Amino acid sequence: MLMLVLIKKNTNITTVTNWTSVLNASSIKKGRMPKTGEVVLDKKNIAKSLTNNPNSLIGKTITLTYAGLNKLGQKATIMIKVKVVGLTESSGSSQINAIGGNTIENALKAANMSTDVAALGVSASSMNTAKKVAKSINKLKISGKLRFTATAVSSMLDRIETYISLITNVLAGIAGISLLVSALMIIVTMYMSVSDRTKEIGILRALGESKRDIRRLFTSESILLGIFSATFATVIALAVQSLANSALSQIAHYSFIQISFSNIISAFIISIVISLLAAILPARHAAGLNPIDALAGE
Repeated sequence: MLMLVLIKKNTNITTVTNWTSVLNASSIKKGRMPKTGEVVLDKKNIAKSLTNNPNSLIGKTITLTYAGLNKLGQKATIMIKVKVVGLTESSGSSQINAIGGNTIENALKAANMSTDVAALGVSASSMNTAKKVAKSINKLKISGKLRFTATAVSSMLDRIETYISLITNVLAGIAGISLLVSALMIIVTMYMSVSDRTKEIGILRALGESKRDIRRLFTSESILLGIFSATFATVIALAVQSLANSALSQIAHYSFIQISFSNIISAFIISIVISLLAAILPARHAAGLNPIDALAGE
């Protein structure tokens, strides 16, 4: 895979792209396949950055800048003039560009630069296959020595997922502490509610409500508090997920943070259980109040 720079004369437009050899006749929407000294450009991502009328580029000569190595192994840059003979159309952020024949190799030779291959792009049919291919390439030997190093995109994704898993575990620990604190806060809030509504409890008992009814009253209020909290937290989590994946999409088109439906259900269940447990003591305290004392309370 070669890194080239397209430069439009008399402008400040500079576009960097990866050129690949993956091209067939069906990919070309206008023009033809490139030969030596010719190039096919991606209409949407490249040609449009050079001119508002991409079709007008066909037949014109553009300049490519290629960074390679000279005979001493030092970095050097050469300018390559090529003729645009076709345009391709790609979807999303993918690009289909190709330079014909031995154009770059001939330019390197003319500039007395090394033509040794420094890197090679290998495509695989699936993510799992890519990992196996990378492992096989890393095991290849020439004269008994390992000569190649292959890195699969899936390996980079795995590394990023490892970091995200680590962050997730840390956040899970913090969330565990937060759950404990929230349970204590619910207990305190419910005790304050019982204290503020002592007279109301006395009136309810005087009207014939049983201790069980009082317990159910405060327990249901606690559960509703837990449901509202879980709903609010879920909305925030989904918003953060969307923003984070959008930011990380520059690395790869992959959802690094995934909140499944089962995660949401689990969050609601945990929230309800904590709310229920936290309400037991305050509810029992409210139900145990003496009706006469409660009515006399201020």
